[in-house]
Amino acid sequence: MGRLKVFILVSIPGFISSPLMAAHNLWDLSLEELGNIEVTNLATGSPTPLNRAAAITTVITSSDLVNMGAQSIDDALMTVPGLYVSRSDQAYSPMYIFRGIYGNLNPQALLMVNGIPHKVLPFGNRGNGWKGVPIEAIDRIEVIRGPGSALYGADAFAGVINIITKTSLEVEGTQVGMRAGSFNSQEAWVQYGGQVSEWEVFFNAHMGTTDGHKASIDSDTQTLFDGLAQTFDPDPNYDPASRAPGHMNTGYKSLDLNVDVSRNEWRIRAGYQNVDDMGLGVGVANALSPESFYSTESANFDVSYTQDIWDQDLNLISEFSLLYDEQAAVGDTKVFPEGAKVPDVCTITLTCFPTFYEFPDGFIGNPGYKEIQARLTQYAVYTGWDEHRVRVALGVTWGDVYETSETKNFNTDNSPKPAGIVDVSDTDEVWLPEKQRDSYFVSVQDEWQIARDLQLVAGARYDRYSDFGDTTNPRLALVWLTSDDWTTRLMYGRAYRAPSMSELYAAANPVALGDTNLEPEVIDTYELAFHRSFDGGGHYSLNFFHYRIEDLILLTGQQFTNIGERKGKGLEFEFESKLTTDLTLVGNYSYQKSEDLATNEDVGNAPERQAYVSLNWASSAEWNVNIEGHWLGTIERPPGDVRDPIGSESVWNITARRMGLVEGLEVAVSVRNLFDSDWRTPSADSVPGDYPAPGRSGNVSVSYKL
Repeated sequence: MGRLKVFILVSIPGFISSPLMAAHNLWDLSLEELGNIEVTNLATGSPTPLNRAAAITTVITSSDLVNMGAQSIDDALMTVPGLYVSRSDQAYSPMYIFRGIYGNLNPQALLMVNGIPHKVLPFGNRGNGWKGVPIEAIDRIEVIRGPGSALYGADAFAGVINIITKTSLEVEGTQVGMRAGSFNSQEAWVQYGGQVSEWEVFFNAHMGTTDGHKASIDSDTQTLFDGLAQTFDPDPNYDPASRAPGHMNTGYKSLDLNVDVSRNEWRIRAGYQNVDDMGLGVGVANALSPESFYSTESANFDVSYTQDIWDQDLNLISEFSLLYDEQAAVGDTKVFPEGAKVPDVCTITLTCFPTFYEFPDGFIGNPGYKEIQARLTQYAVYTGWDEHRVRVALGVTWGDVYETSETKNFNTDNSPKPAGIVDVSDTDEVWLPEKQRDSYFVSVQDEWQIARDLQLVAGARYDRYSDFGDTTNPRLALVWLTSDDWTTRLMYGRAYRAPSMSELYAAANPVALGDTNLEPEVIDTYELAFHRSFDGGGHYSLNFFHYRIEDLILLTGQQFTNIGERKGKGLEFEFESKLTTDLTLVGNYSYQKSEDLATNEDVGNAPERQAYVSLNWASSAEWNVNIEGHWLGTIERPPGDVRDPIGSESVWNITARRMGLVEGLEVAVSVRNLFDSDWRTPSADSVPGDYPAPGRSGNVSVSYKL
């Protein structure tokens, strides 16, 4: 089936007489029967048919990724209703905004790889330089819209994204490929799947380089500073330092390695990513700095052991994982360009008469860090009680942020250091002190088959942190197979977001200071979902949601504090229809309204309305043509931002793929933003023109199976 969208609880009429309904309990199904039913692991932590998933979930398969011509996970996630892919001012990195919920660095969206969180402790997000898993290595992407802390803990706040990589089962033999296109982008990869000795082995190596789209920025933060300096400190000989009008720098080079080996009960996975010469987008302070670059390294390793005991009534999974992450400047990072006049901190916070400092060589700051995280988790799923499937999990995590480093030529009040660039590592002036964080958790969940057509999923998770305390998060989901073609579901969940280390401990940052008394952010979400299916495989779904956030961590003045309270509501509609044997139509529409309770204003920075449509034509085994369109409604500004809203815009993509020109050869041509729409994502008000997205672009990819 072309595009697999998990339409809440997919209730296909054929299931009523299928093994799924004939079996009194889900866990009575054989592996062969489960193989004939679309399942998701993300909703409950165990394989669950989509029509019984205890969360609103979307699944994007590897064939979907190929058909739509996706070049990154961002392209794929843009197809998910209620999820807006925006851009951060930190290296133009993606922000995954679920249902209008966002923070400074987007820590409210949890990203996992093979069920293991991929997040860095200093910022609470994925890392500002991480570029995602290469598309060619991905088997499927599962996305939860809504809370997930009862299963996945911290940061499963607004939504969860789980990237599942390929194994030897999905790749037979050796495949090679390459892609080239606009912005001087070039990629090449090789992957292998097969048996080596007694081990099932999958390996993927991917290299890429791009100049990035060099969109024009007319005005930036330094433009603002130049104007303020001439107003309050006039100098007829001053030459404005801003590099605007100028171009964003979104280029980089990357290397990715992935390996998956398994034998009987054992599975070992490892990955490595290096991103070098990474441009900083509009700059770390929204001031253009095209000569400044960063590099990042990330490595992961996990090993798991699975066994069934007690006549297979008890399934045990033991898992150990490691995550390493490193970030460093390449050369000197110019926060503000050469010749800049920079106001002191109290001028920026409007607490004193303006004072400006001159930096002939630029305002330079080179922060860096290294970190390592270790996780040990034990899962147990017991199915020996009639009508129940009980899942218990215990885990401990140890994290260490070490070798936090910084060289800079400014003091904490923004005044110049007389000695120029100074290494302040291991001093009180470093951007973040070295810290450790330990935590442990216990979670319990019961899937109770109350009746043949009624299921209750109830669970809770307790987490304890060494640096701020504990939190408990429950969930409830009532799934009712209302009729042969209707499914109804009522859900409640609580989630939390742990303060990042920079929010807790940043002590020498001139504009952002940590607070060790911070509490975790908390969200309560209520959802009501309906699904209807039709003969022939068509179906549609509609779900409503309402949430309330307390203790949102926001930057007020120079201090991170728990002051934010928000509420939101909305709906999401999805459909799929097989128009003919070869032609499939998929689409969705979503609406959200998020309000800041302190001001009673829209929180802004995400469209209230979004729509997506995809038409996929598959002619036998030779041709596949996919046309997709994205419509983004008006994006309001956050409270205090007086700029006009960003107007609505539509973006269309087309991908044509030809298979079998030569045995094993596949060629695809893709054009993105076909009509060259002026599509922009919200920026800070110091960049009044926002962040331009790429214009019309194209690429050609070739793959060959040896």
